[in-house]
Amino acid sequence: MKIIKIGLDYSHGGMLTLEASSYSDFTQFLFASGYKLGKIEAGFYALEKARIYDAVIISIPKNINLKPEEIDVLEEYVRTGGSLLIIGSRGGEYLNRTNINELVRKFGFEFFTDEVNDSVNYVNLQKRPLLTNFKTHYITENIKKIVLSSSCSLATLGFVEDEKNIQVEVLVRGGLNCWRSKFVEQEWIEEDSPKIPLLVAVNYYKGKVVAFGTLSIFSSLGREYGFSAFDNDIMIANILRWLTLDVESEGQVVTIDLQKDLFYWANSVTKEERWESFSDLINVSLKHFKDNYNSIIKELKDIQQERYQRKKEYKEAAKEEKEEEKVIDLIPKRKKEDLEDIISAIENASGETFDRSFTPDEEDLTEETNKNAPEELPDDLNSLTVKELKSYCKKHDINLPAKARKADIIKIVNYVLDED
Repeated sequence: MKIIKIGLDYSHGGMLTLEASSYSDFTQFLFASGYKLGKIEAGFYALEKARIYDAVIISIPKNINLKPEEIDVLEEYVRTGGSLLIIGSRGGEYLNRTNINELVRKFGFEFFTDEVNDSVNYVNLQKRPLLTNFKTHYITENIKKIVLSSSCSLATLGFVEDEKNIQVEVLVRGGLNCWRSKFVEQEWIEEDSPKIPLLVAVNYYKGKVVAFGTLSIFSSLGREYGFSAFDNDIMIANILRWLTLDVESEGQVVTIDLQKDLFYWANSVTKEERWESFSDLINVSLKHFKDNYNSIIKELKDIQQERYQRKKEYKEAAKEEKEEEKVIDLIPKRKKEDLEDIISAIENASGETFDRSFTPDEEDLTEETNKNAPEELPDDLNSLTVKELKSYCKKHDINLPAKARKADIIKIVNYVLDED
């Protein structure tokens, strides 16, 4: 079994690193998938060192330029069979103060200086467009919905030097209600941008390139837009397989939406029992299913019939309980204040003192949470209490670590709203 090596660029200030807790789900996925990972800390100055890796991941540099010799090495690396995953960020190279377009123009596209929104199909915020417009491709196999939060768009170049050896495909586009904020002549303006390109795949001579404009798809902080949102994780898995595997080989690679508990179990069995690969385990399972199809289907039908019967009996019992609940509902309900008066009267009559331990109903807690959650955040988040901050995070589906301090909560809120 071939060991696939992936290198992550650490030499240009990019945010996507293995140690970053905000990308822990993505890191866990890489290790669980069996990729051998490496850090590229000395830049791209030697072609033979780049060729160690089957694919190289570059997140957009921060406040630093790629050197001309680095661009030449990366171009030659792809030309001779290497693969690149290049991840942009909102505002493209202008806001990130870098020259990433000098590299990607060689592959037939560029990052635009903008941020894409959708006024109709979005998740919580318009800067998190929910995307369903995909071109049929290996990368978009089994993909129904993804979200690319705070993403810049991409523009394909109208002319490439060698159309025979350079094929650029736009695989993901924005919806009909997309609009963007773009930087033109020293000011930001808004314009409609339906079907705007958001992800491209390039066949470049013997190599491959994939690019899109946001790091948020790797995030572990937001359930609604990060790595685990919709089909984001499937798409990332497809991208890495397309970049590192020969999909035209005899054994066809198929992307499946495997339940996480089954995936982790199968992965542990593969390691403990020393299977040749994860694929072998799945192939043996399918072979067993094929050889015993009739008996397995019969057993499943018997189980289904048994469940149906139990469900029917449960509904009948539930109907009886519902009639009893109607009677119980006729009993007057006591408020906390009523119980307080009753206990006080008993104390006066008996001369004893009783502890009060009233627990608010779950519905009251929900109302209190919503009440404490501010509708709009002030400029100074320190002016809010910890309770208000936690209420805001709960209301907007922002994950918080256990026992998070106020300073930690503020950092996470700022990251999710401004840096995702």
